[in-house]
Amino acid sequence: MIRLASVRMITLATGAAALSLGAMTPLAASAQGARYDGYCYVKKEDLAGKDAAIGAAAGAIAGGLLGKKGDKTKSAVIGGAVGGAAGYVVGKNSHEKIRCRGANYYVFKHGSYEPAPRADHKVVYFETRPAGMNYWYIYKGKTYRYH
Repeated sequence: MIRLASVRMITLATGAAALSLGAMTPLAASAQGARYDGYCYVKKEDLAGKDAAIGAAAGAIAGGLLGKKGDKTKSAVIGGAVGGAAGYVVGKNSHEKIRCRGANYYVFKHGSYEPAPRADHKVVYFETRPAGMNYWYIYKGKTYRYH
């Protein structure tokens, strides 16, 4: 009984931490009224899916190893769920791993605006310009190369 209570406490603490991290640093936000340099389009599955899978695998292994005899399967399942949630939050809030679609970055040269939505992609805004991108800007509905 003590073991199950400690697992529940760890699960609750990890969930609370995940919720607070998710509330602190959103990836996608409106460009209106913000001081963003530009934006790019990112495939939705690239934002957090791989980190969640890695976290789930690591959590399942740790749960299986740390669980007491007879409860290893249950511990592995709980560890996988906690690890997956933690990995998802870390991946979602990490700006370092963002891979812009086609390495295309759109600079707000003539003021900020709401970019056009694209299917299966999410708009990600940046305060500083990422290196190694193809820079573009949109003026009066036309796309131009940024120099």
